[in-house]
Amino acid sequence: MKSKYSKSKIAALTLTFVCATTAMASATTLQYGDKGKNVIAVQQQLIKHGYNATDKNGVYGKETKWAVRLFQQDRGLPVDGIIGPATYNALMGAPRTTKAVLSNNAATKAVATKSAFTNQNAQSKRLAGQNVKLNNLKKVQTPSNIHAILAEADKYRGVPYVFGGTTPSGFDCSGYVKYVFAKQGIALPRLADEQYNVGTSVSRANLKAGDLVFFETYEPGPSHSGIYIGNGQFISATSSRGVAVADLDTGYWGERYIGAKRVM
Repeated sequence: MKSKYSKSKIAALTLTFVCATTAMASATTLQYGDKGKNVIAVQQQLIKHGYNATDKNGVYGKETKWAVRLFQQDRGLPVDGIIGPATYNALMGAPRTTKAVLSNNAATKAVATKSAFTNQNAQSKRLAGQNVKLNNLKKVQTPSNIHAILAEADKYRGVPYVFGGTTPSGFDCSGYVKYVFAKQGIALPRLADEQYNVGTSVSRANLKAGDLVFFETYEPGPSHSGIYIGNGQFISATSSRGVAVADLDTGYWGERYIGAKRVM
């Protein structure tokens, strides 16, 4: 009788634990700006899976968000940088025996690139002889400079979209913009929201070729960047078409346009 009672009690406790865990998973939603023990647990699990969630423990910052997006991309989940029920369940299971990688090793490259962003941005402030500063970008505006930017941008038309991509083998939106401008000696931050914080704001009516244009897509605030090429069009790296030209004022992009910056 005692033995049967113990087994029944154990079974009941196990069922209670499973139900509680399931309820926790279904109720868990963590996103950029959140803090606490749940965030720490997510960061620790991301690191176990091989992703570089290096924000201060307990703070859901840019590094954690980036790591979550890479994890989601690798697992075929919607890429939004938010820990919802599906991402939570996938993440909190047993870590893989080998480090997850995106197609063409993009994840490995992206994590390495992301961890170097801060150093790259700091170094760009010290670049000598280029008269370029991240928070006050300056360069003599001449037709040749603008032409060079547009010509460089057009070279990569048709290059496929790769999440975390920063080279001509595959770009994401902000990686493409950064790469094109770097070829002309202008150092830009890596991410779209960071790029939005440099240069001088430009109204829609005063846009000129070479200006950066920004859109609100999968999250609030600037999450997609491109290069204005004139005549109401811009070029950017898109997830559906790769590097391609699109209309600024109509359709999908027209509804999501939020502003522009001039960095030349």
